[in-house]
Amino acid sequence: MTPSIMKIATNKLLLGVVSVFLLQTSLYSSEWISLFDGKSLEGWKINERPESWEIEEGALVTRGERSHIFYVGDVASHDFKNFVFEAEVMTEPGSNSGIYIHTRFQEEGWPAAGYECQVINSNPAGPAKYVEHKMTGSIYAVRNVWKAPAADREWFKYRIFVAGKTIRTYIDDRLICEYTEPEEPWRPEDKQGRILGSGTFAFQAHDPDSVVRYRNIRVKLLPHDLQTPGQAEKDPELDRLLTAFANSNHALVDIGIATPSLSYAAQQARMSRMLGVTVMDANLLDAPAKLLVVNDRDDVPDVAALKAAKASGCQIVFSSGGATELNRSRFKARLQAMEKAGLSWEDLWVPGK
Repeated sequence: MTPSIMKIATNKLLLGVVSVFLLQTSLYSSEWISLFDGKSLEGWKINERPESWEIEEGALVTRGERSHIFYVGDVASHDFKNFVFEAEVMTEPGSNSGIYIHTRFQEEGWPAAGYECQVINSNPAGPAKYVEHKMTGSIYAVRNVWKAPAADREWFKYRIFVAGKTIRTYIDDRLICEYTEPEEPWRPEDKQGRILGSGTFAFQAHDPDSVVRYRNIRVKLLPHDLQTPGQAEKDPELDRLLTAFANSNHALVDIGIATPSLSYAAQQARMSRMLGVTVMDANLLDAPAKLLVVNDRDDVPDVAALKAAKASGCQIVFSSGGATELNRSRFKARLQAMEKAGLSWEDLWVPGK
């Protein structure tokens, strides 16, 4: 497929995704309800460090030490189940924040209940021990996006769709991440409350260097009896591996998928969203001096080779070797090899980071 034809096919795919979203919301259409008047904190409650929040030019602004602001207003008695949530967001370079759903007010700390939908488009400049790879649109630490879909210092629209046990995130109407909760989801010890049920919304002030703006915050209520539209991961071991690596900031990136047609591209996009894998183009000229590219299209990754690469200080990136799609069983074998080799998030190379 020529680049021009592929561009046309990609545009059609994106239009199809937008059409699916519009169809979803119109089927259950209720009116948009504003949750923030742009002038006051009426209907909102800050749990700690109120100085971390300001209102500027109609926007709620995070700027300060850790704090969370929860919606406690009258809409749905601040207990939401199925909905479309929307806000316009702008990040400053290196800023980190998040939007919580199905959560509950707590006096301090990181919210224990519900899911966080990530807001971060870049990391702070300069040396840092920890580099956050879970980018905007991620269903944080459960299914992640490893390449930012939006830019700093530009307003973008963030939509979160919840129906039954399915969560979908959209950035500027583009479907970014999709997760359907299984009956018995695996969770690490510190995130046992990360499950769907019902609850309120909250925004996060992450740290003093993170400045993020939220405006035009609104919700569309959907019927409580909606069916779950997505499909949960049926393999408990694969679900555990996916969630464990997502939680530990291991960037699940593949630089070797070659989709030959629109149908393959659509299938691959859906698989990527459900598994929390980002397919990337990689310019190896920008790669670190010590890099191991593991092509596991035909063979399971060699655990001893992965351990040796780690011991020598190599970074590692995985490739499907030009396969037309990400194969689930092959991907599971990749994750099992990563676990056996004891790879940390720092051992993995993320193109463009």
